[in-house]
Parts: sequence; structure tokens; C-alpha cells
Amino acid sequence: MSEAANGTGFVFLGGCPRSGLTVMRRLLAGHSRIHCGPDTGLPVAIAMQWENFATQLGDLHREDFGLEAEEVRANMAGLLTGLIGEAVRDRPGDLLVEKTSLNVLAFERLGRLLPQARFVHIVRDGRDVAASLLQRDWHGPDGRPFAHVSDPGAALKYWCDLTGIGLQAETALAPGRVLRLRYEDVVKKPKRSVTALLRFLGLNYEPAMLDYTRQPIELIGLERDSLPLLDAPLTTARIGGGRAVNAAVSAAVGDRLRALGYRVD
Repeated sequence: MSEAANGTGFVFLGGCPRSGLTVMRRLLAGHSRIHCGPDTGLPVAIAMQWENFATQLGDLHREDFGLEAEEVRANMAGLLTGLIGEAVRDRPGDLLVEKTSLNVLAFERLGRLLPQARFVHIVRDGRDVAASLLQRDWHGPDGRPFAHVSDPGAALKYWCDLTGIGLQAETALAPGRVLRLRYEDVVKKPKRSVTALLRFLGLNYEPAMLDYTRQPIELIGLERDSLPLLDAPLTTARIGGGRAVNAAVSAAVGDRLRALGYRVD
């Protein structure tokens, strides 16, 4: 079985949207041994499909097709890594980082599907996330705006739910497989934060990572929502902008903020 089928060399970033994942892409893409491209959405879809196979078809893979459960896992793992791993194929020791924010929904599934993969849980003050979400013009198929971009309470609950799933995955996966990284620490102390992340990934710090404004990058889809900020140096200007939603902070959201190290008045 190939190392890719076990997830060796694959890293999945995840967290609530508007938590700074594209900022992390800008930083990581500057490392000579990391490829961090745009969101693909594939990890969540494939991990959930694999779980559906396992739960709904049961022993039918073995009985009808001669495929044991481990073979099904390896096949689905190979499908995922084959689709997203082209950039690091034939580059031993390099890492593929996939940064679809909603990867966080499937951290546990991905951890079982790819037992050697690693995960980075990006968190940001939920009030700032909510304030940013409320500036988005995101609509569902019916043309109506999603609740989490139109209502402060729903935006905060959305953040609280997703961070809760991430925290659960941190506990469920084996020690050393998940690193939690706060957006605020990245922009306030970028070298320290990036060095800690690279240590987790088994790589050395490279100064070019913090000089990303000199490195052109193609941003696609929702990544463009934060232009031109993503082509500017790191700034703390986006910290503390969520005060306007303080009145909508519920007891559960307040508890989550405190658990993640944020001050709640």
C-alpha cells in the first residue's frame, strides 16, 4: 500500500469560514517544501462518501465484490490523495496542504480514512468571525441569504458549532495529529506561530514565508472576498472588530470564547 493511501505528506487545514485560512495559505505557500493551493471541497465530500459506504453497505463490498473494509478504505484514500496530490507527486518529503475551511466538519473521518494525515484547526475570536460573516453576500439555491450571514445570533452559533466540531476532533484523534492555531497569534507574532506550525509538520522555518507580498498567488472563488488584504502585510487591524455583535453573544458562545482563550466582558 502506498504512503499516499495512508495520508503521509497530507495536511488538512480547517475552521469556521472567515477565520484566516487563506492568510495561512499565503504564508504556507512561501515554503519551498509546501504546496498549499486553493479550496477544493474534495476532502469533506470523499470522506463522507466513504463513511456512507461503510455504514449503508456494510458487508456488501466483501460479499459481492470481494473487497474487505480495509481495501475500500485504501481505495477511497487513494482517490482523494490522487485528486489533490498532483503538485507533490514525485517530490518526496514535500507536503500537500488542503485548506478548505469546512474540512473541520470531517477531521475525524479524514483521520480514519488517512491514518497518517495531520490536521490544523484554525480558530479566531467568534465575534470577529461573526462580524466578517455579516459582511458576506452568500445565498442559498433559493436566492435567500444564509442565516449565518444575515443574523448576528446565527453567525455566532455557526462559529460555535464549527469550533465545537473541531475541538471534538482534537480529542478524538491521536495525540500529535491536530494542532490548534489562533488567527490572532498568527498576525501578532507571525514568526513564532509559523515556526510552531512548521515544527508540528516536521519542517524548518524559511524567512520567505513572511515576505509573501513579493510572491504572486492566484486567488479563486471565495478567497477573493478578502482582497486586497491578502496581498498586504499581516495586520492586527482586523482584531476586535466584532464588538458590534456583543449583544448577541449567548451563554454557550461566551463559554466557547473563554475556552479558546478569548476575553468576554
